[in-house]
Amino acid sequence: MLYELPIGKGRRWGSGWDGVTDFLLGGFNISGVMRRYSGRPFTVFAGSNTLSQVVLTPASCNDCSPDFGGTTLENGQNVFFTAEQRAKFFVPAAGEASNVGRNFFTGPSLFNLDMTVGKRFRFDETRNLEFRVEAQNVTNTPSFAVPDANLVLTTGSFGQILGNTTSTSRKVQFAAKFNF
Repeated sequence: MLYELPIGKGRRWGSGWDGVTDFLLGGFNISGVMRRYSGRPFTVFAGSNTLSQVVLTPASCNDCSPDFGGTTLENGQNVFFTAEQRAKFFVPAAGEASNVGRNFFTGPSLFNLDMTVGKRFRFDETRNLEFRVEAQNVTNTPSFAVPDANLVLTTGSFGQILGNTTSTSRKVQFAAKFNF
């Protein structure tokens, strides 16, 4: 979506400006795209087969809710479950099913904001010069992936994110275009 600011010749503010003032202060526009996604559901596996030799059994968890966990920094490592939260997980007894089940938990959410600010310098009715500053991930917000390989309770890296991100760092670029 592109929004032209109402400033300059023929606009709400500055319609009476002379040519030089309009050339310098008019012709600004902004645009942006914001994306916000909830996290995807995932399963924590016990690392053993308590019900079947074919399918891994989901881990059981005491006092857990679907929004249990979240990205946090622990000893310099990004983790999805803190040490206290990891201690609540256990392997169900032989012949028992998990008390939480498949896709019980919700992974990290994603937030991304891309924006553009532009300025058009009009020379006459058909010729103009357009400058733009374009920025991806303006807020520089990291969005982490679900730690898929680390969702097995019996692995040493259980709950660690290990740097998997679904977003990139902030990127800014400048552009110029002459329209005729």
